[in-house]
Formats: sequence, structure tokens, C-alpha cells
Amino acid sequence: MRFLAVVIISLTVNGVVAAGPQAGTAAPPNLRQLQQAASRGAARAQFDLGTYYARTDVPEHDDMMALQWLQKSAEQGLADAQHALAMMYLDGRGTKQDLGQTAVWSRKAAEQGFAAAQYSLAFLYSVGAGVTQDDTQAVAWWRKSADQGFANGQNMLGVMYFGGRGVTRDDAQAVLWWRKAAAQGQAAAELNLGVAYAAGRGVEFDLEQATQWWRKAADAGNIAAMNSLAGAYSTGSGVEKNPAEAARFWRQAADLGDPSAQHSLGVAYHAGAGVSQDFVESYKWLYIAVARSTASEQRFHMIARDAVGTNMTSEELGEAQKRAKAWLDGFHPPSATK
Repeated sequence: MRFLAVVIISLTVNGVVAAGPQAGTAAPPNLRQLQQAASRGAARAQFDLGTYYARTDVPEHDDMMALQWLQKSAEQGLADAQHALAMMYLDGRGTKQDLGQTAVWSRKAAEQGFAAAQYSLAFLYSVGAGVTQDDTQAVAWWRKSADQGFANGQNMLGVMYFGGRGVTRDDAQAVLWWRKAAAQGQAAAELNLGVAYAAGRGVEFDLEQATQWWRKAADAGNIAAMNSLAGAYSTGSGVEKNPAEAARFWRQAADLGDPSAQHSLGVAYHAGAGVSQDFVESYKWLYIAVARSTASEQRFHMIARDAVGTNMTSEELGEAQKRAKAWLDGFHPPSATK
């Protein structure tokens, strides 16, 4: 069934801001005192100052200063700072990207039992970034993270069991770890539980349960779950067939920049499925899908776009392109993948 989502391997690593003050939080009560404490060598103050400078919502934002203070704190052995420094090197903030340094500092924090760093180190092993690719090592570090209750690690351990990467395939174990992560609201795990129910792997085949889990993940902003739920509504799989609901979820994912959803929404407008038939809107979304997709995927979207265009006037084509370009100019990618 085409609507079934593939298991999403969420390999996104949180940036340095996630390790310290978040955007929108209040500034330290006395920045000068924090600077003085950091200058005296207090590791925690150095970390706090570094994460403050890393924030993009403060006038003192300075990635080079953030890197400097995080480095000082990390060299004193503070695990939070070691992981934050690793993420600075990963993102190339305040310095050029250096995956080797990302791995070095992730390992230092991971070996101290810092769960987020264990997750990050596992990610590096899974893709061979800064270290030799090694699924067995990835599983080992994700397990350490998962055993501490870190939801992202629990989800990824489930993914590895489901795919038989670095460990013997075990669907029941995959579901067990996804349930642990989903209980904490981890959207990718909710998506993956839906996949398990839709495939009847590790659980009894149950499309109603699949759509319930996809809805939870979609409500949390997971794009793949939005696509899966839209597909379910379009075919009546696990839910009553409802083209309008399908179009609504495709629209949500399309607005977040997903080319697959943009393609499906364009097709829906062309057919008048769940939305009023509108060739201009159809061409617009297919045009956007082409612009947003990778080179290997563009031809698929272009064929559909050009097929729609053959039945349009030059004025309609011009309007569709105008709308598409306006959307692309105003689009800002989400700050994180869920």
C-alpha cells in the first residue's frame, strides 16, 4: 500500500541551544556577573555564558564567543559543554564544520553518561560521520541512551531492531522501544508505531491503530505522519474515506515544505479531490514540489506539473508561476524535524 510510511530514521541532532537556554527564555539575571564567574574559571558559568552567546534571540549573540566559552568549559570536563561544543562543530557555528571534532567531544560527554551525547555519537556511527561507519557501535550507544530514558535514543534503538541494522531483527523489541519513546511524546516513535501496525510487524495488523498513532505524530508536527494520515484518508484505510481530510493533511505537510505532500496536493487540486478543482493551484503546488525536491526526484514532479500545464492558458500558467514563486520566496523551513 503506497500510503504506508517508511520507518523514519530521525537522525537530527539538536543544536547547541538545546543544551542550554532556549530561544525566548529570559536572559541571565546579571550577564556581567556571569562573565566575571566565567573569567575566574567556573566551568558551569563558562557553559552558561557560551550557551547564552549561542542564542540567536539576544543582542549579544556571537557564535565565536559561544565556541570560545564552551571550549573552556568542555576542557574542564563538563559533559553538557562537551556535547554543546560537539554540536557547534557539527553545525559549523563559530568555526568551520569539523565532524572529527564533533565525534571527539561527543565521545567525551558520552563516556560520562550524558544521554544526549550518547545519542549523538550513535548517530555519527550510523552514518560514518567523523568516525568509521559501524552499526554495531551505533546500536551500543543508542542502547546506553535509551536505557537512561532518552526518548530519541529509544526511538532509534527501535529503528535498528526493526531494520536489523547492527542487531538481529526483532520486531517485538522495536515496538517495545517505540512504545517507551511514544509514552514521552516522541513523534517519530509514534509514526513508527503506526508503521508497525500497518505492516503487522511486532503487533497484530491493525490499520485503525496505525492511523491513531499517525494522528498523534501528525498533531506533534511530524511531516511523514501527515503524509501517512493523508494517504489513509484518501484510500479509506483504517479510517472512513475522506478526500477533504486527505487534502487537509497534505496541505499541512506541504506548507512545511514537503515535496511529496506538495505533489499530492497538486494532484488533488487537478482532480478536485477534497478541494475545488483548480488547475492554477495544481500547477502551483507541482511547481513548488519541483523546486523543493532533490535532483533525483525532480523528474517525477516535473512530469505531473507539465501534464497539468498542457491544459492551461498562458495567463493561467503565468499566474500559477507567480503564486509558486511568492510561496517559495516567503517560505522559511521549520527549525527542527520531528
